[in-house]
Amino acid sequence: MHLIAGVIALGILGISAHTLWMDRLGTWQEAEKSSRNVLTTIVRDLDSNLELLDLSLKGAMEGLRHLSSQQLSPDLQYRMLFDRAASANFMASLLLIDRNGDLIADAGPMIASRLLNVSDREYFTAHKNAHHLGLYVSRPYRSKAPHGDLTIGISRRLSDSDGGFAGVVMGSIALNTINQRFEHLSLGQQGAINLFRGDGVLLTRYPFDESQIDQELGGSPHVQRLLRDKSGTFDSVSPIDGIHRIISFGRLEKYPLVLTVALSVDEVFAAWERKALVLSLVTLVLCCAVVGLTFLFQRELKRRTRAETKLRRIARTDDLTGLPNRRAFRETFEREWRQAVRSGTALSLLYIDADYFKSFNDRYGHGRGDEVLRAIAGTLDASIRRPRDIAARYGGEEFAVILPETDLAGAMRIAETIRQTITAMAMLHEGSPYHIVTASIGVASAQPTRGIERNALLEAADRALYRAKGAGRNAVRNPAEDVVPSWASLPDAAA
Repeated sequence: MHLIAGVIALGILGISAHTLWMDRLGTWQEAEKSSRNVLTTIVRDLDSNLELLDLSLKGAMEGLRHLSSQQLSPDLQYRMLFDRAASANFMASLLLIDRNGDLIADAGPMIASRLLNVSDREYFTAHKNAHHLGLYVSRPYRSKAPHGDLTIGISRRLSDSDGGFAGVVMGSIALNTINQRFEHLSLGQQGAINLFRGDGVLLTRYPFDESQIDQELGGSPHVQRLLRDKSGTFDSVSPIDGIHRIISFGRLEKYPLVLTVALSVDEVFAAWERKALVLSLVTLVLCCAVVGLTFLFQRELKRRTRAETKLRRIARTDDLTGLPNRRAFRETFEREWRQAVRSGTALSLLYIDADYFKSFNDRYGHGRGDEVLRAIAGTLDASIRRPRDIAARYGGEEFAVILPETDLAGAMRIAETIRQTITAMAMLHEGSPYHIVTASIGVASAQPTRGIERNALLEAADRALYRAKGAGRNAVRNPAEDVVPSWASLPDAAA
């Protein structure tokens, strides 16, 4: 029962665990799918806007090569330089800078001279010191405009006819303009979007926190994976704020930028954990119920087994003496006879009868008679010591003793011991010639084989008992003078 209960409980636990695990995998995959979808949408938007900005830069460079500022009006100069800039709504400003870092022109309403020098800016020094950078994305910097917003610069190098450094064309993007693209997205309270430069510098982040911007994170294993692979999804603890997230990342197709969309693992699994708690409690209750019902069933089964055992014992036990009754004697005799046939050993049988018992009952009453029977039963029980020996009440004042693996001589000794013990009790019986309670005992013994009828031993013991009674009672006899049939070895007996 314990094994069955354990198997059922383990089965329930296994099914629940499997269900929860599959549900967890589904939740994880759904979070990955959601983050990849959001990432794809943002990457496409950034790609298209940066492409427009890059076209504006290229248009300004092309216009600068064909521009003759002495022959065209300022309005025509502006149109030639910045005609494409009108479509780049992502751009905060577009500047043309000469080789000294001074402003040549900007995408304002008209070209005007300004005292603006950007020779200290990263985007300027990067192009001045390197010839083949192509499109360059600067680190975040604070604009020199009156508002002073944090900005990143997208720039290209200007070269003279000899290939020397002639300046820079730069389009700026305010970080808050980028972050406005993310405000309508629902990423949870701990979700985040990060934009990294190709070398691991954090350009901007949503939710925006200025203290986290412009960090160099290229040395972090977390960021190195972003820079090494083109795209992917993994979970990691953020080096920025230490929150465990599911991170989908992708590299912009034409630009040295990497975008990540990160969802908090705790928030992703919050609903699953509540469901897991409820299911775990239900599973625990079911398992406890199974175990509890099993224990109750087992207790009831034990109670019924004890009751049935008691009933079987009562059915096989003599009420008065406590010895096995005639039915139990028959069952035991059958079993021992078969065992003797298999083992080839002797089997002996004693029939004991209380002498003049009817007259004892008539003189002293049935109550005293019952006491005598109980005393004889105690004597029999005390005289046989081996586990397989059995004494039974055969009926009325008659008793029987089965002695496995005992020959005639051994059975005779045991019978004589029983007779003497009964006599030694000296229970008064004035109706007997001996004036005390005595017993007559018939003894028979045989070595059973498959050709011998088991009733032969019973009949031999019965004949021996009648010989003991015929010899004046208070005696032990066997039917030795009986003729043995030719097909069987006749049991020996004594009375």
